[in-house]
Order: sequence, then structure tokens, then C-alpha cells
Amino acid sequence: VTRFGGELYEEHNSLNVWSSGLWISTATGSTAAIASAGGKPMEPSSRSLQYLIREHMIENSPNKEEMKNLNNDVFSHDEKLHLRWNSQKGRIFIDGSHLMHNLELGDEILINSHAPPLALFTRDD
Repeated sequence: VTRFGGELYEEHNSLNVWSSGLWISTATGSTAAIASAGGKPMEPSSRSLQYLIREHMIENSPNKEEMKNLNNDVFSHDEKLHLRWNSQKGRIFIDGSHLMHNLELGDEILINSHAPPLALFTRDD
């Protein structure tokens, strides 16, 4: 059990990543950029989020295949993704380059899918 912003939560899986970045996508964003980079297309109505580790540097890892299997996954509406930034400097971009926030060593980010659902308009063919 650990704490983020005063809120207790239980940590189920932990992964130390050395890569060029991490993409996180809603279901409606999963069919374009994240899928073309190796992610999984999702049903547009899903409230889950998907992550994809970009250029995961695992060459010298003793469990290389196990690490590859963790590069891309979906976490459900009731799960959270907790990130701890372990580099001196970095940035988080939200919705492409529309919103950006600088990161420093030790910063923590908690991501969940508790935002209101997106109104999706589709054609009936």
C-alpha cells in the first residue's frame, strides 16, 4: 500500500521503464497513433485506457521476453496508472501538443479514466 496526494492505494504491478516515452490513450484515440505504433485498437465505447511504452530499452534485461509483454496493455476504468519520473527533466503532453507540463526528478503522476465520457457522433450506414 502506498500514498499519492494523501490518498491510499494498493500497488499491484510495478515496472521500471527506460524508454523514449510512454503513450496513454482513450479508446477513441487507440485506433490511430497508438495502434500504428503497435498498440491494440479498442471498442470506441470502452472506458478503459491503454498504455504503450515507446522504444523500451530492454537489450540487457535478463527477462527480455517478459519485459516485451509489458510494453502495451489496457487498464480498466477502476484501475489507476501511477508514474514516477526518474530523469532530471521531461515533459508530459496532453492531447498532442495542446497542453504541456514540465516534469522534474521525483515528480509523480496518477492517471485514471474518471473523466466524463466523450460524446461520440457516428454515421449510420
